[in-house]
Amino acid sequence: MFIFGHIGISYGILQILKKYSNRYPIIPEIPTDLPIIAFAAMLPDLIDKPIGEVILADSLANGRIYGHTLLFCILVLMVSLYVYRRNSDTRILIVPVATFLHLMEDRIWMTPQTLFWPLMGWEFPDGYQSAGILDYFLSIFRNAYTPEASYVFLSEILGILIMIIAWIRHHKNARKHT
Repeated sequence: MFIFGHIGISYGILQILKKYSNRYPIIPEIPTDLPIIAFAAMLPDLIDKPIGEVILADSLANGRIYGHTLLFCILVLMVSLYVYRRNSDTRILIVPVATFLHLMEDRIWMTPQTLFWPLMGWEFPDGYQSAGILDYFLSIFRNAYTPEASYVFLSEILGILIMIIAWIRHHKNARKHT
């Protein structure tokens, strides 16, 4: 999955969770601040792509390493709960949820040695050896936006559609309040 898939689908799922969280008073209200969702939904890639595809490109060439582990999600959850307890701002609770959604959207369960790192060993699987960072990003872009019935392309289209619907709803609500 690429940028719009992660952000749009995470935003859509959090909107659904927000709608149903009002029915259960135990669950704090789920905010849906798009900038926080965008950051958190991309957090694993913001960490792993530079490390795995640039710094360790010659040896590992894998953009799904530390940030794509369950351990990372647990650490993000612990830090978020600590910050939430200190200032009671529920927006921080978006971060572990959207980070976890990133892993689910990447179908990381299909690579259990990454998901359960380091429980299944200290090594990460080797990735695609590219001719450089530009070649890597061009191949990702090509895979994400070549019209075909692939998981990546369809998730990008779904993410874009969710973002368009959110934008339309936002502008309709803004007109109602003016």
